[in-house]
Amino acid sequence: MKPTFQSNQKLLGCLKACAVLDSELLPDEEEIRCYRFYPDRGKGVQVATYETGGGDDMVVIFKGNSVIIKGFDHESDVSPYGREDHSPWPGMYEGAPKSLLKELADEAFQKEDVTFCFWRETEQGDWQQGPVVFENDEDDGSNGLLETLLQSPEEYIEWGEEYYGDEFSEMPVERIHEVFKENEQA
Repeated sequence: MKPTFQSNQKLLGCLKACAVLDSELLPDEEEIRCYRFYPDRGKGVQVATYETGGGDDMVVIFKGNSVIIKGFDHESDVSPYGREDHSPWPGMYEGAPKSLLKELADEAFQKEDVTFCFWRETEQGDWQQGPVVFENDEDDGSNGLLETLLQSPEEYIEWGEEYYGDEFSEMPVERIHEVFKENEQA
């Protein structure tokens, strides 16, 4: 599965909104938040992360008009930990922009822990992927993780109710819509 966002700005705004809402929902529990956003990770670099707390994660790096999404599903058939040499699946990063790979090389992003990677060098257009080949229908984990790139307040509400349960009911629906609206112009 490829990302479905039509523009990088829309993706950026939605990830910012999810991070704001998670921080408001769990103000004193940063370690268990799923969404985080780092607006100034370096010169012209913004980063969003998503973590399940169960070993799965995504890193989304924005640099100029470009974006790269690196995901890791710890139960994936293509996990480096299932390979004898613990290396990423062949072709995973092949063709990815060097400037984005340089940012992804930051130790905090665990570049080698990858089961899927997509990028786009322009604000809009087709998502690119390295020439990975799955000869035995291996699952790279992208279906489940990319679904957490929520595109609307309604998707966040549905996700939040399932993920956080009763605790989520404390978040006013109006506030969720407000935060998404504030970040769509981001």
